[in-house]
Amino acid sequence: MIKLKLFVFFLSFCLPVMGQNSAEEIFEKAADQLLTQNLELSLEIKEIASNGKSKDKQYDVLIAKFGGMEKTKTVVQQPVKLKGITIVITNYPDEPGLIEIFTPANGKIRKMKATSKNMDLVNSGVSISNYTSKDRDQLSFAFNGNEEFEGKSCYKLQVNDVLDLENGKTEYLIEENTYHILKIIAFNKDGTKKSITTYSDFQAIGQLKGKIQPMFMVNKELKKAKHNEIKVLKINARPDLKEENFIIETAIN
Repeated sequence: MIKLKLFVFFLSFCLPVMGQNSAEEIFEKAADQLLTQNLELSLEIKEIASNGKSKDKQYDVLIAKFGGMEKTKTVVQQPVKLKGITIVITNYPDEPGLIEIFTPANGKIRKMKATSKNMDLVNSGVSISNYTSKDRDQLSFAFNGNEEFEGKSCYKLQVNDVLDLENGKTEYLIEENTYHILKIIAFNKDGTKKSITTYSDFQAIGQLKGKIQPMFMVNKELKKAKHNEIKVLKINARPDLKEENFIIETAIN
């Protein structure tokens, strides 16, 4: 009886740890396939409102990491009337980030703190790197079993940002055979669903062995009852990126 009790105690102590390690390993296998830093890409986005009306947009994007600092530069290409609007987001490890918005019409750069509210204004719901590029020590993992999605058997993981508990809870569906991330659900602080993003059409990035990119994404913002359909038109590795590449060029410069 004593041996049985000790065995049960051992299982109760070890199984949660084993599950946590397993969840983190699954996440790492999925995340490490993706190119999330030092890259350039072109995106075509169809924004579809709840009434069915749509807008087509196109962006050129640079993403890079310099030490603990992350930078993203987005330049609007379409629609023509917005062409040239440039948004540079700088995230720092230990202080609030910075958003810079340049509008060619007046030649001015507007700056604001990268709060969650401001980030929602400038984000397009396209980034798969919000979590996959973060320091793994910043994330917690839990394995929540298996689930079928579009005919594919998937691991279901809960991934939380321990430094942003208000906005940092997500659920991942990761295909068992390929470790492709097929779906990410983001939650509000109260546990309700905030957004759902699905990923498909995974293609190898030619110049990088073992790296893939989902070329089609659908992001649904549940509160606003709208969704975006995103096509990746081009993606390239850019190990040569420097901080100077993220400086906004104005007419004065």
